[in-house]
Amino acid sequence: MKKTETAVQMLLADIEGKDILEAACGCAEFSCAAAPYAHSVMCIDLVESRIKGPLPENVHFEMMDAAAMRWPDETFDAVFLYNAFYHIQPQWEAIEKECRRVLKPGGKIYLLSLWGLDKAPLIKQYGTAAQQQGDFLIVPIIK
Repeated sequence: MKKTETAVQMLLADIEGKDILEAACGCAEFSCAAAPYAHSVMCIDLVESRIKGPLPENVHFEMMDAAAMRWPDETFDAVFLYNAFYHIQPQWEAIEKECRRVLKPGGKIYLLSLWGLDKAPLIKQYGTAAQQQGDFLIVPIIK
């Protein structure tokens, strides 16, 4: 099983049948792994060329800054950032604010990482709220 599939299985309760967003999606590997379970998946990144090949039917990519999303308030059931924290850390305050804005009440933002590059700043930022689960460091943020 791929790591992304493992992550999806760990968080399935917040993916299955839901409208989800992957911010700073890179190649959208997490979005594609979540697609068979989610109702719809939106994925955004600043660079479109990272997306290789066709996406599953319920996955939609938009080139968009995660710090300035164009969706209305309370659009998504859950928001995921997969192996992205290191890259977005300088903008994290604005991105977190936007993620909270587009998140439905009671929804969760998940910061997930396999990379040491992400893990150290996540631990520094969130301390014990950053929990190791298998190979992943996960920070859940509840709206």
